[in-house]
Amino acid sequence: MAILTLEDRVERYSRQYHALQNDPQLATDNGMPGKAYFIDDSEVLSIPRDDGDCRYPYGREGFNFWAYTSGYMHGNEGLFSLFLRASEGQEPKIAFFAGLPEKGTGLYSRIPLLAVPRLNDEAELNICRYTVFSRCAAYYITEWADFLAAVRIFVNADHEMIFTILARNRTVKPQQIFLSSFLNPFLAHDIVENAEHRWFREVSIIRPTGSPHELPSFMIKVNEDLSRTQSLSNYGIIRRKIVLGSHCRMTGHQETASRYQYVGGIRGNLNDPSSLKNGGFGREKAVCAFTESGIAGDIIHLEIGADESGRLDTVFGYCFNAPDRERLLERPVDCDRIEGDLSRAEREELAGSHGLSMEIGPANQEWLRPRVWNAFFEHLKKQVEFCSLIKGYVQLATTSLIGIRDIFQALEGLLFWQPEVCRAKILEALGFIFPDGRCPRQYSLPPENGGSPVMDLRPFIDQGAWVIASIITYLRVTGDFGFLDESCGYYEIIDEKAKTVRKSNIQDNVLGHMLRIMDYLISNLDSKTHCLHALYGDWNDALDGLGVSYDPEREYGSGVSVMASLQVYQNLLEMMELLQKIDPEEHAARISRYRATLNSLQAGLLEYAVITNGPQQRIVHGWGDDRRYLVGSFNDPDNQARDSLTANAFWVLSKLYDIDPGIKPAILSAFERLDSKYGLRTFVPHFEMNTPGVGRITKLPPGTAENGAAYIHASAFGIMALFRMGCPEKAWEQLRKSLPFTHQTISGSPFVMPNSYGLNEEKLIDGESMADWQTGSSNVILKTLIRFVFGIEPQFDGVWIQPAVWMPFNSFRFRIMIRTTSLSIRYQNQGGKRRTYRVNGENRGTVYDEVMRLEKLWLANGEFRGTELNIEVIDSSDSDITESHPKR
Repeated sequence: MAILTLEDRVERYSRQYHALQNDPQLATDNGMPGKAYFIDDSEVLSIPRDDGDCRYPYGREGFNFWAYTSGYMHGNEGLFSLFLRASEGQEPKIAFFAGLPEKGTGLYSRIPLLAVPRLNDEAELNICRYTVFSRCAAYYITEWADFLAAVRIFVNADHEMIFTILARNRTVKPQQIFLSSFLNPFLAHDIVENAEHRWFREVSIIRPTGSPHELPSFMIKVNEDLSRTQSLSNYGIIRRKIVLGSHCRMTGHQETASRYQYVGGIRGNLNDPSSLKNGGFGREKAVCAFTESGIAGDIIHLEIGADESGRLDTVFGYCFNAPDRERLLERPVDCDRIEGDLSRAEREELAGSHGLSMEIGPANQEWLRPRVWNAFFEHLKKQVEFCSLIKGYVQLATTSLIGIRDIFQALEGLLFWQPEVCRAKILEALGFIFPDGRCPRQYSLPPENGGSPVMDLRPFIDQGAWVIASIITYLRVTGDFGFLDESCGYYEIIDEKAKTVRKSNIQDNVLGHMLRIMDYLISNLDSKTHCLHALYGDWNDALDGLGVSYDPEREYGSGVSVMASLQVYQNLLEMMELLQKIDPEEHAARISRYRATLNSLQAGLLEYAVITNGPQQRIVHGWGDDRRYLVGSFNDPDNQARDSLTANAFWVLSKLYDIDPGIKPAILSAFERLDSKYGLRTFVPHFEMNTPGVGRITKLPPGTAENGAAYIHASAFGIMALFRMGCPEKAWEQLRKSLPFTHQTISGSPFVMPNSYGLNEEKLIDGESMADWQTGSSNVILKTLIRFVFGIEPQFDGVWIQPAVWMPFNSFRFRIMIRTTSLSIRYQNQGGKRRTYRVNGENRGTVYDEVMRLEKLWLANGEFRGTELNIEVIDSSDSDITESHPKR
């Protein structure tokens, strides 16, 4: 990666922006919906729009700083919010401006350097504005006839936010301009601002003790009580530095701690900041406390020489004690260090993603553009990493903790290229389950003062199933069986109704945790149907009515989730195989018990989950207490015949399908009924309001989220099932519909997976999504690509190589680390259906998979002792080897 100066990089972005504007074919080849484009190094160039917003997360180790194309920004670390999120249309908490003198008036034309807030002053300047999201920094670029201005946002390893404004004079004569910053931090452990927050907050200007040419700093102090006995002072320190070209000079600067002074009084706001129109604040207000919410504002007047530039760096750091506050105040702003920190972060980011790479060749379908696909894959990896390493409160609500199922599903994707990171995160999460093997729905990291963590104790039955599946995948990919001996603890429930927990004295190893989880799941199998009780619900949170009891003395009844039952079926297969591998004699009794449980569960699923109506078959989603009603049946509680996507998908993914693939037509028929403009819907038809027995899903508008929309997480399960059933063309058709860059419009960020596509003509919903970035759709799409498109299926004893037999591109190169070996696959479609494999240049025989309907290659563990394996996969009309089908 070439190291560019800030100025060089901004000029490069400018050239790429104008090339996209002037070359329609280039824009088509690189474009996505929502006025977004991939440019060099898979970076995203995004133009502000009025029908949605793109965003990108910056920070690390649980610190989230969100930058939006519009210029809105917010940041938090857990419940500690540095900058609160402003709702659409509200005054932003962070804003930057430029000012140009108006001839003969003594006033200034104000130019926002972000797309928010909107001001009328810029109307005659023919301004163009765009945002570039790189992996480590966001660049907001504004151009007009005389100037190019850029605001760069970067978060360093110390969690400092660095705002750099660059202003370049593009004319042949000196120009007058001012730069202005407006920062309104929150610095409190809360999710909303109320009238009392200002009482405990003070903003003051700190004059420099050195050179008179140094710019003052700002100190924000926020006092808050975390409890009756613990009080805290939070500090935000803002330091600034101006760097100018040789023919540039600073002609003046002013600062204010008063928001009223910046915007023009109690009735003013950033949509018409009168101070900027005047070019000054008047009499300085150096401290602001109690009576209004203080801010850090400045106006810096500059004369920029011909073809020269000025740069303002603003560093925002925070701390929680006086000594750290003084150290931050004394630390000088070092522009070279800032650039060095950014370069280092970019190198680390590149190194962190290096273990998994992909590049496709020419496409054979019009919808697929290789440049977009290749870049999207990199951002999909970034999204999975983000979802894997969160520390909760991403959406900044009291309920946005760390979900057990969410984190383990994401880690099962990330471990393919960052296994060491996943190892540590799995250990962390295992420490929050309970000694009986039950997992909380969500958990939070305990506060630093040693208090108890917040947990969501609702017993969604599927939580532990994802834990077992993810650890099994980790062991298969890494071969790290020593991980099973790692020790971690538990939490105990003190009062379930009060949601209080405490740290348990019990310690156990990872295998012990897995066995307890398996036992808890087995303990919830129904005595009559042998399927798994739904309790509070399964993966589909909104369908939370199946577990309700008709007996007022019992909280949960005998209602069943078929999807979760199938997951337990898969878990039993996995655990028996694991125990057989590590010590079959020691675990003989447990293996036998698991086998008996598997057989009864299998019989129960075949008898109760598959229903018939004449010649038709249907796999139900589940049933209510005492099987009084079915959901996903020929006659649901609302008298509708309904299909469930996840029950059908997991029938295949759990491998129960392999016992009798004769159910395939029924599953494919269900998928056809579930199909839509945006892919496979979670249920068809949707549930109308007050449909009995199903829970809060009825409160969702029809055609949104899980209630009859393409909820992409579920759609991806269906896509994976289609690949596994040997229907790659059908799978790719659904994958095309699920990808964000294949649509005409999108409400979020088209370079990462959204969580859903709504569709309800009556309510004018057509493709809008609830959210992007924090969604499990990302990890399932990634795992589908790894396992069923590029064809990597690790097992305990080796790895299956099984690329799909139909793809919308003619070649690909794929690289992944398995154990300690770099495994490279190079695929070519030469126009035939005869598949051959070469390993390091040597022809290999294949095994025909009757379920997936393809020839695949087996690589035993012994082949992963070297540093590199190169696999060639060729689909051609003839072959230079004799076809063989060795048995395992």
